[in-house]
Amino acid sequence: MNTYWTLQSLSTFGLVLIATFLVAWKGHRDAKDEAEAHITKQRLNRWFIGLSAGATANSGFVVTGAVGLGYSYGLYWLLLPFGWAIGDLVFWQLFPHRITAYGHQANATTLRDIITHDLPIRRYHPLALASTAVVILCLGGYTMAQWVAGQKFLDGAFGLSGHSTLIICAALIIAYSSLGQFRGSVYVDTFQAGTRLLGTFVTLGTVFWCVIADPSTFTANIDLAGDGFLNLLGGGTLVSALGFIIGYAAAAIGFGLGQPQVTTRYLAARDPQETRTARWIYIGYVQLTWASMTLFGVLLRGVMPDLADPEKGMATFVAATLPPLLVGVIVADIFGAIASTANSLLVAMAQATRDLLRREQRSRCPLWWIILGEGVLTMLAAVMLDGRATVFGLAITSVSLMAAGLAPAVGIKVLRLVHTATSITVAVFVGFSSALIWNIYDMSGVINEAAIGIPLGFLANFVFSHRLKADRTTGRKIGN
Repeated sequence: MNTYWTLQSLSTFGLVLIATFLVAWKGHRDAKDEAEAHITKQRLNRWFIGLSAGATANSGFVVTGAVGLGYSYGLYWLLLPFGWAIGDLVFWQLFPHRITAYGHQANATTLRDIITHDLPIRRYHPLALASTAVVILCLGGYTMAQWVAGQKFLDGAFGLSGHSTLIICAALIIAYSSLGQFRGSVYVDTFQAGTRLLGTFVTLGTVFWCVIADPSTFTANIDLAGDGFLNLLGGGTLVSALGFIIGYAAAAIGFGLGQPQVTTRYLAARDPQETRTARWIYIGYVQLTWASMTLFGVLLRGVMPDLADPEKGMATFVAATLPPLLVGVIVADIFGAIASTANSLLVAMAQATRDLLRREQRSRCPLWWIILGEGVLTMLAAVMLDGRATVFGLAITSVSLMAAGLAPAVGIKVLRLVHTATSITVAVFVGFSSALIWNIYDMSGVINEAAIGIPLGFLANFVFSHRLKADRTTGRKIGN
């Protein structure tokens, strides 16, 4: 990899990065102060909702973790996006339009606003504190996954290793996230969805070309990967595959309900009908990019069989096979996949943190200050990991625990199920703690922890809300 090649690639990447900052700046200009403070006044159309939510949902996991799973374990991991698609279909049938309607009614800016709406509680009630703590803790872990993904893509594409690469990648994203805030985040995510689609077609097409050009070598390498590599069931049974699919379908439903960086897109929609029509834009984008990158990883195993770190596979492959101009475009695409999620995560974390402040304190603490501070903290935490965690591990654990903790509470509110402040508080604690215990005892391989925490959270609310009502009824009878 000579200096001229590297300069060409970096120049192309730099041009796309400049465009990203310009898009973020335009979002900042277009957002009125009132709309930035109250997301429900943003009035996004279906394309902004579907593409920005999809780009935010995809994350750096798609260009690192999904590739690594396909490369390491084969076609079995196509069941993950398949299970997720089933969950997304259920979720979009029941929830997004209701989140829009409920959010507009409650003038909600964050998940905490939805969860605490119409409940007789104060700012520092256990429910308010618990929901905010779950958001900050889990989004912090999810953001760290994006910084690790950024480090891996720079190492794979340009051979830049060490903590400095993580810091450079994180610093760039923190900078334009602070600039654009929420509206800029939506604009940038939509722009980066376009580069992700381009990158998907180019990389998948190129690896197919490599397979066709030398089929005998490809076949020999795949044979060395093991008997179950091209088996959709892997080394398991139909029952274990069904458990895997059901677990991740539940995680997808929980993800849709419990991820503030995504639900804010529904809160910001023009109206519930506009949200409904974004369904196929979102699902189509997520499935096309996710399944394609898993399949890319499977094919890459037959083209480059000796990668030390499969999560760097996409960046390593494009650097070895494509001309520098296209390498720069694909690197910009990989960066965009990471940045679109990290950007939205930082904004969502900052909004959740700002919820803890009183009105007069908020005026003295602009949102971009919080974005900057939390961005730096998560970056330092990722540096301290020092390569001891995978993108997949950090991302899926953070997403699943948040889903278990918050999805029942949000679902209870938007479905307008019977609840009290106490019952919904218990639901948050039961959902999160049961999922955490399931994860600690390493049971996630049997079924994802979100599939445990979410139903237990709903059940806890049902039991406690009806128990409290029964107690109040009994008390009235005794008093009489």
